[in-house]
Amino acid sequence: MIRLITLLALLWVVGCATPRDAAVEREDEVIESRPISTDWVRIDQVRDFRVLDDSNLVLYAPTRRQAFHVELMPPCRGLRFSDTIALRGRMERLGGFAGDSVIIQPGLLPQRCPVSSVRRLSETELTELLVRFEGEAPGEPADDETQIELPQGDEEEADGPGPLQ
Repeated sequence: MIRLITLLALLWVVGCATPRDAAVEREDEVIESRPISTDWVRIDQVRDFRVLDDSNLVLYAPTRRQAFHVELMPPCRGLRFSDTIALRGRMERLGGFAGDSVIIQPGLLPQRCPVSSVRRLSETELTELLVRFEGEAPGEPADDETQIELPQGDEEEADGPGPLQ
């Protein structure tokens, strides 16, 4: 009898919970929550990727105009230094489902990094994501790039030492 009452109480609490995509209000701000993963990408269509940090990367499939933001949880140590990755998903799809993962090989043994979500990006969202993580938009130089100006030859300096031989 106690188990039945506990089960009914639990079902009532779950039934009263707000949906995941409803707006949640806090004192003076409104935060909209959204499902963790709503999109998926076909693994055989992925042609390129860009690592943003150890928890985020962008997959391009099938062209660079179709980008997907992939979030990993927990962070995948060494992802930033990987030149190659492998993707594993159910039915050849990557979408944040149980078992979906990005695999890197930082040393002798491969490291499996669980995918928590995949989200298709518009061009604007991709630009905003790149600016947020890297401080640059596609095609613009990064802020930390050093620009070197070559000195212009002055006539007064022409009498200086000649070229090295």
